[in-house]
Amino acid sequence: MERTVRETDAAGALWDFAVRLYAEPGVSEACLALQDRFGVDVPLLLWAAWLGDGADAAALRAGDRAVGPWRARAVRPLRALRRHLRHTVAGLDGDAQEAWRSSAKRLEIDAERMALGILAGIGRRNGRANLVPFAAMFGLERSSPELRLIEAAARRLA
Repeated sequence: MERTVRETDAAGALWDFAVRLYAEPGVSEACLALQDRFGVDVPLLLWAAWLGDGADAAALRAGDRAVGPWRARAVRPLRALRRHLRHTVAGLDGDAQEAWRSSAKRLEIDAERMALGILAGIGRRNGRANLVPFAAMFGLERSSPELRLIEAAARRLA
């Protein structure tokens, strides 16, 4: 008998918010810059923006602990594979390599969606986006232009 895992309403709402936020002008670039420069976990950041004022230190710690194993075992390895496949791989046909890269990208996005599903049940959504606690928790500059851009975009979507 096949068992189906259903997405919760909160997970669906968080995913929809994350997709809309990521599509806002400059947000994807800001997220990737924070990821590449400071190791920011983008699903965790998008979740914090969704929680708004509910993203206090306790919720952020709980979310980071809950999603940490999945991030380490699935999201980061898939990202590393996708990035590796950007460069020529000796003996691999270019079209085959691009097909593998596209598959890795789809899997990475699916893994990030699952990470958001884990996070959706943690914390309580409350008020407007406030990424100050996120910045403090992860040692980022509170006035970071990337965080300000993401926070402003999240507030427009709320």
